[in-house]
Amino acid sequence: MELKTQWYKSIDRRTSRRTYMDKDLNLDHLNKISSLIEKINKESSLNIQLIKDGEKPFKGIKKSYGMISGVKSFIALVGKEDIINVESKIGYFGEALVLESTSLGIGTCWLGGTYDKKEVENTIDIKNNEKLYCVISIGYVKEAKGIKEKLLSSFSKNRKSSNEILRCNEKEVPNWVENGIEAVRKAPSAINKQPWKYEYSKGNIKAFIDEQKHGYEKIDLGISMLHFQLGAKNSGYVGNWEYINNINIFK
Repeated sequence: MELKTQWYKSIDRRTSRRTYMDKDLNLDHLNKISSLIEKINKESSLNIQLIKDGEKPFKGIKKSYGMISGVKSFIALVGKEDIINVESKIGYFGEALVLESTSLGIGTCWLGGTYDKKEVENTIDIKNNEKLYCVISIGYVKEAKGIKEKLLSSFSKNRKSSNEILRCNEKEVPNWVENGIEAVRKAPSAINKQPWKYEYSKGNIKAFIDEQKHGYEKIDLGISMLHFQLGAKNSGYVGNWEYINNINIFK
């Protein structure tokens, strides 16, 4: 998958949006997002799906807990459970769709709950050996957040420092590593836990989970890995993630 320059630029503009306008995604935006999904699925063997008419799983306070409203469309993140490193792939490629949407002026939010999972599974095409890992709500939003959105966003303002994220065994940290970690700092995560750690040694970066509590840590790690790669690329360093001996290594 080619990493787009506008994705890096979208990192600062991306924010979780939970209140959507009563407006369908236009055809141009649907086509661009669907085209990226097609490329991702071909490369990753995932089965990510864009559901245009997807209101039902989010209707009612009981389903959304009052946390999200007005959802008309969503992206279902589906994959075979036997795919190697599947959850990190879900996070990595799902965040590509988030940043692509952000670049198009579309609001998004990663959702592990606050929707009717059974209703989503009844809506999408999911095979016996596949699992629905989470969804991303997607749609047009007002430029300014409302009171409810501002309140929910206030819980995610505390970000770990670069020193809390990066372990380094070298005397000097290259600019591409610093820029990558700065991009990681801005990555979304479940209940803002930021459960990732990065280690720089001998020219390579390792990414791993620092703490595991709520079950979405591997997805969060994948999200952060895309951010790191975009940050490194913006500094002129082009590398790729590899999964070697159960460790994510960037080189």
